[in-house]
Amino acid sequence: MTEMIIAGVIGLVVGIGGTVGVAHLSKPTAPLKDETSETQQEIIKQLTSLDIVEPLCNPDNLKSAQDVLLCRELTCLQFTRGIDTKTAGSQCEEISNISNKIIQMEFCENKESPEDKKTCIELFWRRQ
Repeated sequence: MTEMIIAGVIGLVVGIGGTVGVAHLSKPTAPLKDETSETQQEIIKQLTSLDIVEPLCNPDNLKSAQDVLLCRELTCLQFTRGIDTKTAGSQCEEISNISNKIIQMEFCENKESPEDKKTCIELFWRRQ
């Protein structure tokens, strides 16, 4: 009879211990925090920050067409950064090409003779 009581107590202890152990193991753990996306968002904010562009693109500083083109080019380059960019590098290149052509034409316009102007323009048109 005592053996049956001891076996019952042992069975009860093992049963309760097993139930508690299984319940503890199956309890959902706290979800892992994905810090990668937070880090990426912070980097995107830094890459697309307008702290450099804003002073240059201030309307008080835009005195010529060249200043406006420079502002547009810098803004375009700024928005080619990050994961969700809306601007392609080719668009910035087009702005840069227009700006460079204006500078070249203004530079060659100061030449005195038509031959010197022609030579100047040909110099810029040749690719090295």
